Amino acid sequence: MDLDFLIFGLIAVVALSVPLVSFILSIVTFVRMGRRIKSLDQRIQQLESRVAPTDGVPSEAQQPFAAPIVTAEVIDDSSVTPSAEAPRESIQWEQFIGQKAFGWIAVILSIFTVAFFLRYAYENNWIGPVGRIGIGVLAGSGLIVAGYRYHRRSARIFSQMLTACGVVVLYLSTYSAFGLYSLLPLEQAGVFLAVIIVLSMACAVLYDSGAIALVAVVGGLATPLLLPSERDLYIQLFAYLAGLNLGVLVVTLSRSWPVISSVALLGTHGLFWSWYAGDYHPEKWGWALAFQAVIYALYLIQDFAGQLTRRIDNRWENVARTLLNATFWFGAFYVLMEEDYRAWMGIASVVMATVYAVVGRLLLAYRRDALTELVTAVAISVGFVVLAIPLQADARWIALGWAATATALWWFRLRINSPALGALSAAIAIASVLRVVFLDLPSYPHEVLVPVVNRIALSSIGVAGCVAAAVFVTRPYRNRLGPPTRFVAGAAGLGAIVLLWLILTVDLYNFFFAIARITDESTSWRRVGQMSVSILWTVYASVLLGLGFRFSKSTLRWTAIVFFALTIGKVFVLDMSGLSEIYRIPAFFVLAIFLGVAARVYQRSRPVANSEIQQELE
Repeated sequence: MDLDFLIFGLIAVVALSVPLVSFILSIVTFVRMGRRIKSLDQRIQQLESRVAPTDGVPSEAQQPFAAPIVTAEVIDDSSVTPSAEAPRESIQWEQFIGQKAFGWIAVILSIFTVAFFLRYAYENNWIGPVGRIGIGVLAGSGLIVAGYRYHRRSARIFSQMLTACGVVVLYLSTYSAFGLYSLLPLEQAGVFLAVIIVLSMACAVLYDSGAIALVAVVGGLATPLLLPSERDLYIQLFAYLAGLNLGVLVVTLSRSWPVISSVALLGTHGLFWSWYAGDYHPEKWGWALAFQAVIYALYLIQDFAGQLTRRIDNRWENVARTLLNATFWFGAFYVLMEEDYRAWMGIASVVMATVYAVVGRLLLAYRRDALTELVTAVAISVGFVVLAIPLQADARWIALGWAATATALWWFRLRINSPALGALSAAIAIASVLRVVFLDLPSYPHEVLVPVVNRIALSSIGVAGCVAAAVFVTRPYRNRLGPPTRFVAGAAGLGAIVLLWLILTVDLYNFFFAIARITDESTSWRRVGQMSVSILWTVYASVLLGLGFRFSKSTLRWTAIVFFALTIGKVFVLDMSGLSEIYRIPAFFVLAIFLGVAARVYQRSRPVANSEIQQELE
């Protein structure tokens, strides 16, 4: 029941998709022909203007390119124009339905007819396996020959339909020979399959028809579903799919036909995971991994090696397929290897990052105009580096690894001026900061850690340092950056300052809080911690203020003022009520000293314009 439902669902999908693809291709062809006709019409008008004399109105004999003069009494434009356009549009739709839609649906129905015949003959043992395969081979060959004859007669559409049907029938027959009946050993079946794949792709190239190639790919992917076996013939299935994808690679390196490679990639992985869910066993691990490696290598060659030899037209489809290929391969690799080789997953991710880094370097050296593909390769490489950090590193250093990656990516974005890499860098940096704030800082251990010099504080401070480094390397490129990018860089600088302040505060308070848990005088140590935080805030604000005056940065000075305000509020609201006098005195005294020094510095310095902040951010 499930198989029948799958077959009928596949019939519906193919019956709807193939006419739709044909319709889209017909529209594209019609638009191109319209443009050519318009261009020819413009050239004729230019020739008419050159031939016609400039003085006076020429006679009819002097106008070789002019149309006959027709008076208004003979033809009424208002009555002729609508009646001439309406039949043309209805005839086009009728031709499309009659010539293309009906024809391709007939091809699909013929394919399923052959598949059902082979399956029914197998189940009821009508004729021997050799006879069944022979009928299929003869039928497929006859359809291909008939398609070629009609191609010689310039019946282009009908020849493509016959050829596509014949190719898929040969797929079904060959797969039945070694997949169902075991008439051929795997080695010989591979030879026959290679011949059919070469034949189908050669027909597609000969007729310059992406429709033939698409039908051949869809039919080839549907063959294992239409002809299921009671045994798990996974080696035959893998060899068959690998050969089919190899044919797709060969033909797409010479023809830039859309959709075909993407359909082959998605269909191949769909068949693999369908097999994995029902028939996988650890004993089949080696074959499954080798098959995935072959498919990955084929599409890696197609997506990037093809760029080194020719220009790719379907750019965004190629980008999406490149991302899917990397994701599918590493996902399958992780599932197959994780149980026994969990410790090597991070190294494998780094190897993948190296592969795409090399690809990006080759594109940069030989195809500088392929910026989209270069950015895609770099983005995938960075993605694998980011993935390797949580797979291999200790949890405390994950955020620092992400932040370092984001900084390097931001620097590369500045070098090649790629906004896409900038967006990826910002996303990774935000992820690292969020991990520090919501995972690392709240998870301080109960043991007493030396302030600043401990595994949590150092990694978290490293994240803030990476963000600050990204802002620093932006300075030489500020003049060529747009206002939004400069604003983001300024906001990132402020974020690094606030993050460092938060890290130091949490680290210092947790030091005294941990001491309070292991001693009898817990209240006193907590009060010392609260007082120390007030002193830390005061010193931190004073350092920012000094840097603001030293480098003439009003943004730093205003940030220091905000921190001074927070400190004053804490001292008067929390420290006044929560601390005894012995603890209030140091907090108030230190704050008073630093505020006095700050006031003296402001009195001796020139007035600061408030508009400087906006200038620094922009």
